[in-house]
Amino acid sequence: MARQKTVIVNDVEYTLQSVSFSWYTNLTDLYVRPASGRKNTAKYADALIKGCVIAPAEVAKRGLKVFDEQDDITTPTELVREIENFLSERAEPDGSTEKSAT
Repeated sequence: MARQKTVIVNDVEYTLQSVSFSWYTNLTDLYVRPASGRKNTAKYADALIKGCVIAPAEVAKRGLKVFDEQDDITTPTELVREIENFLSERAEPDGSTEKSAT
């Protein structure tokens, strides 16, 4: 079962769901370290948000478009940071999470 976590970014509650290692590494290979050498942070952030945010539903479905329409740069930046932090945590047998060593 995928892990879930609720975070609050700029007074909005977001429910995050974990993704598989394969999904995440494919995403980073595609947009962060592509064969073309051209990083695409916006597409990375959009795919990460759509893949990991399950609530609010509008953000889960529309990704960065929600924030673009509001001329909001701060919220998606912080939300991506929260998602990356969440994905780097690992579940413990008792269900709690702990930050993985880097």
